[in-house]
Amino acid sequence: MRFARGLAGLMLATVALGLAACASSKSTPDLAPATPAPITTAPVAPAPGPLPVGNALSAADITKALSERKFTYAAPGNKGTVTFFNDGTFEYDQAGKGTGTGLWQASNGKLCQARNPTSWLPKGTPSTCVPITSDGMRLTAGPIQYTPL
Repeated sequence: MRFARGLAGLMLATVALGLAACASSKSTPDLAPATPAPITTAPVAPAPGPLPVGNALSAADITKALSERKFTYAAPGNKGTVTFFNDGTFEYDQAGKGTGTGLWQASNGKLCQARNPTSWLPKGTPSTCVPITSDGMRLTAGPIQYTPL
């Protein structure tokens, strides 16, 4: 019995010492004061030029009008935003559906596009080329109107 009381007292003392050690130790390591990082700004890209005007746009005109530019688009049953990149890719956000990506290419007087598969377009779309025109305010490629943002 005496041994049991001694063992219980030893265990109680060990727990108390452990708790005291935890209470006195720091919960976070010593860190040097944070120095603010310098603020850097990305270079501002030049504003895209005006849209070309015409019914027979060259591939160079089409590429210049679309590259590195964001548009709203509207077509029967579809609307959203799209950004065309210099590398021939595009990203779009279709209202009510979601986002997607694809490939684009300018051809004399035509815009060619193919959409990659998405949850609502599981096979994507094959590349199709449609005539593209511009009135200086928006581009019209087949049934789709693109207005710069």
